[in-house]
Amino acid sequence: MIHSLKEATRIYTGKFEGVLLLSLTILLPLLLIDWFIINLVYMFVFNDFTSAMADFYYILLTFIFLVIAQIPFIQFVKSYETDEKVNYKKIYYVFITNAFSLFVFGVCISFVTSIGILLFILPGLIFLIFMFVAPYEAILEGKSVWKSIKTSIVFTKRRFVPLFLIILFISLTEIIIGWVSMFLIYTVTTSLLAQLAVQMLLNLLIFPFLAIWVTYFYMEWKGKYQIS
Repeated sequence: MIHSLKEATRIYTGKFEGVLLLSLTILLPLLLIDWFIINLVYMFVFNDFTSAMADFYYILLTFIFLVIAQIPFIQFVKSYETDEKVNYKKIYYVFITNAFSLFVFGVCISFVTSIGILLFILPGLIFLIFMFVAPYEAILEGKSVWKSIKTSIVFTKRRFVPLFLIILFISLTEIIIGWVSMFLIYTVTTSLLAQLAVQMLLNLLIFPFLAIWVTYFYMEWKGKYQIS
């Protein structure tokens, strides 16, 4: 876990311009589409029922887009580690060719996760964690995400706590920085646009690090146990 963190930090800082390029060209458009659809959904909130439905769609859409957004950063690490350089054309190609299958996968797991979170919270999160690295297996090994589910479950059974801690650490880091940033913004302006800009900036900077860290952590595990 610590070794993978060091490797993630090394490539994140050493190739930050590449990470930023992928964030701006792939992650940012996905975030903007997500934000637009969610705000459109909340326009139809009139009572408690529609509010609950809007919250469900919010969780659902966010998970779906985050599943897709991992693709370029997984391939980024794979390209760097296998070719000792980053092939951006291949990254965009892998993203385009895998986006639809991972979108369908994201819809399925996000639907179950969203219901679990809204009703029971813990089961939804546990299910999400067990499915979390299926896209990583699919991109790294060049196979179907559906055929990657079994390996994802095996990995999570053996590394549930470290994987959970990685996700929790990055999530808390973003939340804390977000709270501090919002507090500072409120002292200057109450503009919703400023708040949105800060939140998206945090997502553009922190989410790629999570994807890169998990990629190295997963690759380290597969290499250790020689899982194919």
